[in-house]
Amino acid sequence: MANELDNIEAFEAKETSKKIPIGWQLLFWGLILWGIFYFVSYTPGISGWSQGKAYEESIGRGGTVPRP
Repeated sequence: MANELDNIEAFEAKETSKKIPIGWQLLFWGLILWGIFYFVSYTPGISGWSQGKAYEESIGRGGTVPRP
């Protein structure tokens, strides 16, 4: 074990030569894209959406408000 750690260049080359599986890459980029979409869609300063506005629109259309 100690002999393996003596040659740090070979150890680093062996450890960094591995690739990330495609499934992990897809998950990572998918979450990044979903986060951007979510942030843009539900940030009131960017999209103008608000809970009060959505409530007023549902009442104005004759929608029913769920009772607890």
